[in-house]
Order: sequence, then structure tokens, then C-alpha cells
Amino acid sequence: MTRTRRTTIRRTATPSDAFALASASAELAVASLRVINARTPMIVRAVGDPMRGDYAELTRMVSEKPLAFARGAVAAAPSWLALAAESNRYLAGAWKAPRHGLAPALDASLGAMAFWGRMMSLNLAGWSAMLAPVHAVATANARRLGAKA
Repeated sequence: MTRTRRTTIRRTATPSDAFALASASAELAVASLRVINARTPMIVRAVGDPMRGDYAELTRMVSEKPLAFARGAVAAAPSWLALAAESNRYLAGAWKAPRHGLAPALDASLGAMAFWGRMMSLNLAGWSAMLAPVHAVATANARRLGAKA
């Protein structure tokens, strides 16, 4: 069964979203280490005996990275647009705020805290979206290369 991907950006992030991003980042680091450890001997063998190199794997090494990072950028684009829209909305409102007294200052302070909370949530969504394609390729490579060993 294929999983469908979210196409909308949530306005708020939950602690589980932050934990999921941290877990995926750690898993990506471990998968990258496994892939590097599996591919380094392949490179050494190809340099030592060019006729027996695993050129399918060596080509995959080069071609998969730009594609994964491009997919990550495309996935994060809605979040970047949401960040820009939120910044513009907040700054447009900040110019209209009264400039003296305790109530306006308190309101501005609370507004700024809410703004930064929204910005952190949007950033978390963007980083999660950007990491997903890179994570998918690296973990798939780690599984595939682990089976070859």
C-alpha cells in the first residue's frame, strides 16, 4: 500500500513533529555512514581494476544526490512561501501598531512571540519536507547495500 504525502503546510508543529525530524536526521546520519562504508571498497576496487568496477553503483552514487536534493527543495518550497507570507503579514501589521503606552508594548511583545512560534512551526515543516527525499534515498541505499554485503 502506497502512502500519500501531505501537500499542505500545517501552521503549527507539535513536539512529535520535532521528535520525528530529529529521529529522521539521526537515521539519515547512520544510513549515510553505512552507505559510505559499503561504497568505499567499491571505489577502491574500481581504481585498482577498472575493468571490474561496479559502474552501475558508481554512477548511482553521482546521479542520486542532485535528484534527492532537488526533490527536497521542491518539497520545501511551499513552506518557504508560507514563511515569506507570514513575515510579510506580521511586518505589515507592525507598521500599523501604535508606538506608545504599556498596552501597545505588551500587545507587540505577545504578537512577536506568536510570530516567532509560527515561524518555528513553518521552519519545522519545511525542514521535514526537505529531509524526506534525501532520507528515503539514503535509507534505501543502506538497506540495498546491506543486503549485498
